[in-house]
Amino acid sequence: MKTIYILTFFLIFNKLGHSQIINSLVDNAQGDFPNIYLYNGNAQTLIPNEHRAGIWLDNDGKLKFRSVTGNGFAFRSTSNTHDLAVLLESGNLGLGTVIPRAKLDVGYHQSNGSLSSVLSRQSEGDNVSDGTFLGVRAYYTQPSQTVSFPNIKSFALEHSFYGTTNSSINFFRGLGITGGFISFTTNDNTEKMRLTTDGNLGINTSNPDEKLTVKGKIHAEEVKVDLNVLGPDYVFEKDYQLTPLSEIQKYIQENKHLPEVPSAKEMEKNGINLSEMNMLLLKKVEELTLHLIEKDKQIQYLLERDKQIKGFKKIIY
Repeated sequence: MKTIYILTFFLIFNKLGHSQIINSLVDNAQGDFPNIYLYNGNAQTLIPNEHRAGIWLDNDGKLKFRSVTGNGFAFRSTSNTHDLAVLLESGNLGLGTVIPRAKLDVGYHQSNGSLSSVLSRQSEGDNVSDGTFLGVRAYYTQPSQTVSFPNIKSFALEHSFYGTTNSSINFFRGLGITGGFISFTTNDNTEKMRLTTDGNLGINTSNPDEKLTVKGKIHAEEVKVDLNVLGPDYVFEKDYQLTPLSEIQKYIQENKHLPEVPSAKEMEKNGINLSEMNMLLLKKVEELTLHLIEKDKQIQYLLERDKQIKGFKKIIY
């Protein structure tokens, strides 16, 4: 026959006796029964001495907590008048909030570049200032003397070493509830890339004017460009009017560049559209090819005429 030894005692947590613990240490206890009962003696809706929560060491070796009321658990220190953390029956854990809306909800309202949460740390440099970590900083939502719409940074996912920001992903709120954009910093937290509200991506520029704007050189194994202009094979149609070389010569003498091709000053000022320029150059190559074919016909004709003239001379002489 199993012997069960029970030791029960009461602890009064305040002078009025509002909260009490009934501690039952059970030897050889079986099943899902709490070892420690907790109840509020002053609760109006409770049956006197009815336990409202329990703590127990289960048969599987797990230390378990249960709230009978279904309100979960709250944690606070003796020097605080509000809950520092709560764990609801749903499993949502709140730090700095009593209404966590996710499995982990850090509800402290931070600003001014405060470090609100750390996801992971490394030992190197962690003893310097804020340390070495990957974490979240909170900044602003409203304009100030130094920051105005739309460049108001709300949050940053920060990679820091020795308390110094190394690189980060920065989230800007934009002009309203929507309309935000993102910037990416590297090295010494200097911005290197930005994704704007309208989806333009800028590398080494904070004002991209196209879907991809790069301030610097691009090295690629291959670049494929979809055409938004007509391919110039129409040059080979029979009804295509090929500009005479004499007119092209005159145009070049007057303008110092080929017809239809932008001048050097225009290209320096406005840049070039890659697809349009490639098709334009291809058109000029095709026109040049037609001119060469025509010139080759003329040369062959002249060579044949020269051959015939030399034959006549042999007959005469």
